[in-house]
Amino acid sequence: MTIDFTCVKCEGSFELDSQDIVDGTEKLECPHCNVKAPQASVDDFVAALTELTAQVGSMSKRFTLTMTIESEDIDADDDDEDEDEDEDVDEDDDVDDDEDDDDEDEDLDEDEDDDER
Repeated sequence: MTIDFTCVKCEGSFELDSQDIVDGTEKLECPHCNVKAPQASVDDFVAALTELTAQVGSMSKRFTLTMTIESEDIDADDDDEDEDEDEDVDEDDDVDDDEDDDDEDEDLDEDEDDDER
């Protein structure tokens, strides 16, 4: 599987074979300006490629597969911000729910007092 890369810094394009990246025979480095990906990112990418290759291999008995992944469609930074926003909303909901429960308890107490009269 060949992967096409475009360097964000110099906008140069290059391609690498995924197996060469996994094997470590090719470095994830722009041949035009020598920008390198951080090693931790490369390690994660290699793990994902290895898993993807294994899963595609197991599916190949029943299906052929062609896949295009555009990095513009997958913006990890926006996903992290969205998750943080979701967590804030959930926390606010919990507080509101507690307040609603307290109001309901007070209403029940008032109803009981009315029934006793």
